[in-house]
Amino acid sequence: MNIPNFTEFVLGSFVALFPIVDPIGNVPTFLVLTSGNSPKERHQFASKTAQYTVLVLSLFLLIGGGILRFFGISLEVVRIAGGIVVFHTAWQMMSARPRLTPTENQAAAEKSAQHEDISFMPMTVPLLAGPSALAVTLGLSAQAGRALSVPTVLNFLAVLLAIFLLGLLIYLCLRASNWFLIWLGETGIKASSRILGFFIMAVGVQLILNGIADWLRHLQIITNS
Repeated sequence: MNIPNFTEFVLGSFVALFPIVDPIGNVPTFLVLTSGNSPKERHQFASKTAQYTVLVLSLFLLIGGGILRFFGISLEVVRIAGGIVVFHTAWQMMSARPRLTPTENQAAAEKSAQHEDISFMPMTVPLLAGPSALAVTLGLSAQAGRALSVPTVLNFLAVLLAIFLLGLLIYLCLRASNWFLIWLGETGIKASSRILGFFIMAVGVQLILNGIADWLRHLQIITNS
């Protein structure tokens, strides 16, 4: 087992997913949705949200590639499409547009008013494990490899470890949501989300460029020189 490569893949996967999942930027939404709940219920929702996010991303990592191959979708297309989705999300973050649609906002408000569980919907989907996070996870799956070999298995384990670490961070951020709001303030949280949006936009552009380059290599228009 090559420890440096494994560690590098873990860190790279975590860095790729963290700004898109954006646990800190979702703290105000979590506080609003759980405003009518007790501290004990809020802590339970934080734990369940983290678990659901890990589950959704892990399942998509393990079975997403197989689904795409079943429908005959190439990795080049996935990278380009994923890059567009990520770019769109980054643009929304930088322009401070809400992540939830009016319909989703209304449904979330009704759940909050009735003290219903908001852990899976909307906290996990579409906020934390939304289309952009799934697109990046699929890209990491492609980067891990397709051949059934020891390096491929280690790469997948590295991504899974990164997802579990991200889940732990989600739990800690949501559990300490009141502290984050006091320390950073809503303005500070929004500012940090905008800064992360810039890096997410760069990730999206890189995915698009990688997809185009791979497609041109597949067509033998360019070489690997």
